[in-house]
Amino acid sequence: MDREERIWLGVLVAIFLVFNIITLSPIVPWQKWLVWSHPTPSQTINVEFEDYQIKLPSDVVEVKAGEFVEFHAVSKDVTYGLGIFRPDGTMVFQMQVLPGHDNKITWKFDAPGTYDIRSTEYSGPKHPEMFIPGAIKVVP
Repeated sequence: MDREERIWLGVLVAIFLVFNIITLSPIVPWQKWLVWSHPTPSQTINVEFEDYQIKLPSDVVEVKAGEFVEFHAVSKDVTYGLGIFRPDGTMVFQMQVLPGHDNKITWKFDAPGTYDIRSTEYSGPKHPEMFIPGAIKVVP
């Protein structure tokens, strides 16, 4: 490796290190609770997937804005995806739901409103029917 290649490699390594230090720093607001702390959820929502159906504890699950909520999803047959969407169809978050695994995610809803749930992983012919409009109601 000649001198110019070593310099270029050093520049790339420096960029990589600086990028990772900045994005994983506890100074960055969005990383503070995601990486460096383990927030205690005020509520756990159990979601069960089986035979192309999504089962929630109630028809509409109510959560408070600004509080951490843990979603605990279980699949009894195949891999599904738990996707939370805003009414305009944009995704808030999603996670894979694998059978035989403890599938958990902690989330904090910042904005009040209603959110839809749908499966984000193609799991078979009834996949398009796996949609619950207005399943989550976030209150101030």
